[in-house]
Amino acid sequence: MIQYFLCYLQLDGPSAPSQAEHLGMIHDFFCYLQETGIAVYIRESDFGFAIALTIHTLGLSFLVGANAIVSIRLLGVASMIPLKPLRLLFPLMWVGLILCAISGLGLGIAHASTRLLNPITGFKLLAIFVATPIMWTMQKKLFDDPKISDANLPESARMIAASQLVLWLTVLVAGRLIAYSATILGEPY
Repeated sequence: MIQYFLCYLQLDGPSAPSQAEHLGMIHDFFCYLQETGIAVYIRESDFGFAIALTIHTLGLSFLVGANAIVSIRLLGVASMIPLKPLRLLFPLMWVGLILCAISGLGLGIAHASTRLLNPITGFKLLAIFVATPIMWTMQKKLFDDPKISDANLPESARMIAASQLVLWLTVLVAGRLIAYSATILGEPY
């Protein structure tokens, strides 16, 4: 495994690997990941995949469910519910994100040579990397600031809430489509 990382230290010069060699090394690294003990357990045991997928689903429920409640409230639905107590849902969102990250990593490395190179997986990860800082901003800007209340929400609150709903829905749909990658994109995925 050390050879994969040492090759990346030689990015310039006559002994630097070509682009094709880099892609080959990435594929070899993913094949290595795919044969680790945890990946084999998730892929081949009776319960590994079911356990990882259940944890992933539970994490998504925490993350997306709590986020949807907060976002919909910020959009003005159920305005009789006070906004500030919804701050208590953010720890649940962060626990959900951690559960999803750990279980998603396990699910990804179980079939690393195909799933980690899958464009749908890449799109899902991109949506997560965009949604997560916005969720952090929503917490800090709208819920941790004592000056913010129901009566004086910033104009950006609705945009933040709408973007959260769209981005987490995108993550859910992309995640579901990963299972159908071979049908959508062709056999290598």
